[in-house]
Amino acid sequence: MTLFGLVRHGQTDYNARNLFQGSSDIPLNATGIEQAHRALDHVPDLDWDLVVSSPLQRAEQTARIIGEDHGIPFGGTFADLSEIDWGEAEGRDVAEMEALYPDRSFPGREDHQHVADRGYDALERLADLYPGKRILVVAHGTIIRFLLSGIAEQALDSIPNATLSIVTLEGTTWGVEMIANTAVRNTVRTSSREQNPRFVLAHRHVQPGGDPVAAKDQDPRVQAALDPTGPTEQIR
Repeated sequence: MTLFGLVRHGQTDYNARNLFQGSSDIPLNATGIEQAHRALDHVPDLDWDLVVSSPLQRAEQTARIIGEDHGIPFGGTFADLSEIDWGEAEGRDVAEMEALYPDRSFPGREDHQHVADRGYDALERLADLYPGKRILVVAHGTIIRFLLSGIAEQALDSIPNATLSIVTLEGTTWGVEMIANTAVRNTVRTSSREQNPRFVLAHRHVQPGGDPVAAKDQDPRVQAALDPTGPTEQIR
């Protein structure tokens, strides 16, 4: 079984200004750098074998900071982990663009199912390269939310900056054990690695919404290790 720790990058100025960021290559700001240093402070202590990231600089910066702080080797960047391209919404105010396009069907936006599919492809490739390892994957809020929505089988709310979600993969069986620093549990099996899409995302998954954690799913043994006051959620 391969275990993945999905970490959303730290804050950028686009996050702070509530702008759609997507494929725009924006660096971390001072808050984001501090968040990267603290990303693993209040989650279960796991022995990570390597850390990889999206090639966008905010993700790679976060990955390298975490790796240096915790002695985790950096395993490079993977293009399929890049954030969704929001098309004409890139760099625009979230509220303004959602008023114009309530379902986020912005002109030129990358298909949300394609984003999820390339994300699953990337995780499967990493599982083949590093079977049985524990791999930190630093990526972006929307692609992480899409991946988790499929495995958790529910629409999810936004993923806060510098939070950890845990996913497992064994053969064709996917599991989720944590979403944004909070313990959950769900397992789902696909028919084969060739099944595409792995998990069908409904159009309602494009926009954040829903409760990522049901109280009945929380494991108190894991929850006790978590900081009850995590980073402020920011929609992206």
